[in-house]
Amino acid sequence: MRTTFINGRVITPETVFRGGVVVEGKQIVRVFKGDDYEKVGTLIDCKGNFISPGFVDLHVHGAYNAEFTNGNIDDLFRGTRLHAKHGTTALLPTTASASHDEVLAAVKCIKKAMDMPNEGARILGAHLEGNYMNPKCAGAQNPDYLYGADPAEYMEFIDTGIVRRVSAAPEVEGVLDMARRLAPQGILMSMAHSDADYWMTVKAIEAGFTHITHIYNAQSMLSNCYFYPQVGICESVLLHDEVTVEAICDGRHVPPQLLRLMYKIKGAEKMHATTDAILSGAPDGSYRAFGADLLVEDEVCMLASREAFAGSVATTDRLVRTLYKDAQVPIVDAVKMITLTPAREINEHHHIGRLAEGYDADINVFDDDINILFTMILGEVFNNNL
Repeated sequence: MRTTFINGRVITPETVFRGGVVVEGKQIVRVFKGDDYEKVGTLIDCKGNFISPGFVDLHVHGAYNAEFTNGNIDDLFRGTRLHAKHGTTALLPTTASASHDEVLAAVKCIKKAMDMPNEGARILGAHLEGNYMNPKCAGAQNPDYLYGADPAEYMEFIDTGIVRRVSAAPEVEGVLDMARRLAPQGILMSMAHSDADYWMTVKAIEAGFTHITHIYNAQSMLSNCYFYPQVGICESVLLHDEVTVEAICDGRHVPPQLLRLMYKIKGAEKMHATTDAILSGAPDGSYRAFGADLLVEDEVCMLASREAFAGSVATTDRLVRTLYKDAQVPIVDAVKMITLTPAREINEHHHIGRLAEGYDADINVFDDDINILFTMILGEVFNNNL
């Protein structure tokens, strides 16, 4: 069956042009300019709105009433459906610090879901965030479950065969050895919840770390600004061109001015956006979720004590909106930072992350305010408000 998107503004990694996209089955078979298409099959008039690849989120813990960490497959799918409503077509469900058995149950649940029919955003694998992080930079992570990396423990998670990314603090005991072991297996090693200085950051890079998790949140950064300033892990990775950075681009975790500065340093090829979502879709109020007392207000989630952010309530459409509208990132690069760049970081860029012949038919249509009007996942219509 052929479906043709017409009369849109097609976003590629290089430019935007008026035209459309042709889909057959689960794949894109053609991208065209102007009106160069055949009137065959289903025609979808995009009415001048943007056509983009589906959004890819590499760090997402769940949504309102939909935890990805509790080992409940109904909650997992409830979350994948909610995020798909906002344009996410592929994601990595992400764990948090918890007991070994709880983390293992969450990973096994993710694996089971990957063998079932798709519901909403596709699951590409699992992201382990914890338990190998610095308690000093715990943020909303449970400090009772932050400790050194022991292969007797973490290899049980890795041996499930679905872990695509591990976030850990390089200064924590055993973590550098873990990076040396896992990075050659193609697992994305990401510095996270770390108090590392410049020289520890260099050691981490040498050990196999190539990425940083939610930069400028729960990480060491520039300090003692008027007396012997010292850079933290955040500035250290900005200095190293080989390291990619992840930012929670909701306009709260990182101000738009800092997002723009990092974009000027790293560019869209080396910086990607993520939600780090926990309670997406939740109205303002108090909650008990993910083993903690949480508060949602001012479009952000935090610990009830107000001592730290706790993930976010963001969705991927909001990330693009913040980058484009507030941080003044061109729409081509704002979209690249939530499509091709994260896809490349987990080596999925050969089939998702761009609109091109032979790529999976993961497609969004959205307006100038980044409101999602239409979403297709692997050639199936998920959402249609055109």
